[in-house]
Amino acid sequence: MNKSVIVFAGLLVLSLGAAWQRYTGGEETPKEGVVLIDAKAAELEKVVYTSPELTITFEQRTDDFGRYGWVTVEDRKKKGKDAAADAAPVEPKVTRFKTGIAADKVVEAFTPMVGLRKLENVDDAQLTSFGLSAPDTTVAVSAGGKTTVFELGGETYGTKDRYAKNQGDGKVYVIDDEPFKTLKFAATRLPERGLSTSKVEQIDGLSLGVGATNASWTQKNKDDKAAAYWEREGGTGKDETFGNWIDKALKLKSTAYVQDGEAPADLVPGFDLTVRAAGQKPETIQLLQGGDDWYARSESTRGLVKLSRGPAKDAVEDAKDVVEGKEPPPDEPAAPGSAAAGMPPGMGGPGGGPGMGGPPHGGPHGGPPSLLPPGRPSAPPGGTPTPAPK
Repeated sequence: MNKSVIVFAGLLVLSLGAAWQRYTGGEETPKEGVVLIDAKAAELEKVVYTSPELTITFEQRTDDFGRYGWVTVEDRKKKGKDAAADAAPVEPKVTRFKTGIAADKVVEAFTPMVGLRKLENVDDAQLTSFGLSAPDTTVAVSAGGKTTVFELGGETYGTKDRYAKNQGDGKVYVIDDEPFKTLKFAATRLPERGLSTSKVEQIDGLSLGVGATNASWTQKNKDDKAAAYWEREGGTGKDETFGNWIDKALKLKSTAYVQDGEAPADLVPGFDLTVRAAGQKPETIQLLQGGDDWYARSESTRGLVKLSRGPAKDAVEDAKDVVEGKEPPPDEPAAPGSAAAGMPPGMGGPGGGPGMGGPPHGGPHGGPPSLLPPGRPSAPPGGTPTPAPK
């Protein structure tokens, strides 16, 4: 065999082996560009976005249930038609909430933080054209015990990227603007909506408590979505009633986080649902009623959240029957001749239905229902129709 072929074959094997090692070893592909902050995800402490109207603080926190993101929004936007002319300072509206999965992109964007390119020999005229001579928006990134502040300028022409200047050393970069947009609109983009961190396919078992009544279920064949089902403790086979209920209960979503001082004084328990999933600590979702509104809290939400009234109310009302093992009431049989019974509207029932006339067997003489227009009498057997009265 040709010696060069052997050499190239050996190099190919080595490169494939190295690629496989990176893939199986979990090594991340380095980001392309200029590294502005060299930090790992676990080292990110907080990111603070500040503009004239907003201060958004994203923090990474840790408790017994794991690491999570927490956001504080200070909104100083003036409201009303005379807002632009009003020079008086605005008392900020403060909103706090735990972040959902969308915050993973924020962490990823800043650990490491990479610029698209560095701009050299930038003069004062260029700083002005870049929107960096007197910028009013900054982002402060704290990671690994060090805080780096960037001043944000305008968008680059055509690409919607953004100019930024390191406040410490004055270096200017072009950076991806998307992470800053996410922070700017954090109030709508980042809140946690789910009540549990566990996906259905991860759940081993569930326990439901309504008042003093409790019951538990185990998920069978959880790794096979088509074959998975819930079996009640002490029972055998598929509990279809519970399966239908839990499918809706686990889809309940929060609409907003209840802020300090806004929680109703007297919350009435609806039900407790404890989730047991592989590799995770058990967590309990509590549904509560306050007046006409419904709320929830769990280890995952880290606070009280508000729910949509309809779905939450339905879940609580059905929970009592589910935990007691009651079968759902059978569907009421459709009335004879009704549309639900398979007859076209107006064709069923005694006399052929409304507007069709005739005795119980259909037409006026026991035959098919009359299809003549209203006001025109049917013809007697073997005769001609009697003229309609004038």
